[in-house]
Amino acid sequence: MRVNTDFATEALLEFHYGDINISVTITDEDDILMLKQILNGRAYYRGSLHCGFIEDISITMTSGRKSIMFCPANDGCQLLRVDTSCRYIEISYEANTQLHEILGKYGMIFPCI
Repeated sequence: MRVNTDFATEALLEFHYGDINISVTITDEDDILMLKQILNGRAYYRGSLHCGFIEDISITMTSGRKSIMFCPANDGCQLLRVDTSCRYIEISYEANTQLHEILGKYGMIFPCI
C-alpha cells in the first residue's frame, strides 16, 4: 500500500511547540505541488518508532472531506507517521530537506534539526 496525495488541493499545517502556536492553510500551488511530490507514492510500513511524533506538529493534505495527516519526526529524521496509526513512511534526505524548507516558510522550525 502506498500514500496517495493526488487529491489534495491544500495543506493544513499545525505547529504547537513551546511558545509557538501556528495553524495555517497553505494555498500556494507550488508549495502544495512540492509537498505532494515529497509524500506521494511512499510505501507504508508498520512499526513502533521512538522518533517523537505528535499531532501538534502535523501536515494534513486535504480536499473537501478527504484528507491524510502526516506527523514529521520531531528529531528531524526522514520518517513521518501517517494519521494517528502505527504506519510510517520514509523520505529521502533531499526530500526531507525540501520538506523542512517549505515548512520553515510558514514558521515551522524544528528545534532538533
